[in-house]
Amino acid sequence: MDNWDVVKTDCLLDTPWVRVVRDRLRRRESDQERDYFYLTSPGEAVATVALTENGRVLLTRQYRHPVRRIIYDLPAGRPEAGETPQQAAARELEEEAGYRAARWDKLAYFNQFPGAMQVGTHLFLARELRPGVQKLDKNEDLEVVEMPFAEALELVTLSQVIDGSMMLGLLLVAQKGLAP
Repeated sequence: MDNWDVVKTDCLLDTPWVRVVRDRLRRRESDQERDYFYLTSPGEAVATVALTENGRVLLTRQYRHPVRRIIYDLPAGRPEAGETPQQAAARELEEEAGYRAARWDKLAYFNQFPGAMQVGTHLFLARELRPGVQKLDKNEDLEVVEMPFAEALELVTLSQVIDGSMMLGLLLVAQKGLAP
């Protein structure tokens, strides 16, 4: 499985948000070559399952153009220069949902599309929430929804959620016995 060498790499598209890369691969034992195309990003992502004292999860509800619909997802984003993933998650939680958390736990690190993307997501659980200041970016248009955790989890189990971070985050919280 690890018998492929990268003999050449070309960046076909380079933007601040995404790069399209073509690697030329060569199999060691046969000299067979092939091209492999994938997306990479200048930074990784962060997403947060934020639980309130009364057993609700903070979700964002917003239009996501690639899927052409309004969806529920978690407060999420990318680290800025010099930020750790947890610092970025805390900043994004306040910017998008208007809350700060006193307690943070790392739930997982995952890559949703390892065959096509070279970027991962750091997934966190935030608890002991207190109001902060919502500061949406100029292009963000979202609604913050406080949903009972059990109801949000049911949306996941009934396949009514398409956001992978939300699915994995809620399932991990439930599986680890951290759900309210």
